[in-house]
Amino acid sequence: MTQQPEKSDDPIYVADPEKEKQAKSLHFMVSIIRLLGIAILMLGIAIALGRLANIPAAVGYVLVIIGLVQTWVAPIMMVRSFVKRQVAEEADKEASDEKIL
Repeated sequence: MTQQPEKSDDPIYVADPEKEKQAKSLHFMVSIIRLLGIAILMLGIAIALGRLANIPAAVGYVLVIIGLVQTWVAPIMMVRSFVKRQVAEEADKEASDEKIL
């Protein structure tokens, strides 16, 4: 027999469709930026190892650094910006609700 989950007094969470859409688009953008960062990183490694045409190794090293930054730093900054914006919107909404009361 399976037991029914206990009912509590907590309200049921209902997701906001607009915020869901924003979060999905952010996830998509972060994924694309990371994939492009990995592509740039691989290109930089290939250039640095001399596997591609007569391109100086210094260019490869610069591409490696750009690829690492794009893979690790840029997505973190995007997510932090998104979260800060969401927190600010919630604070503004609460402040406007308090003014009404």
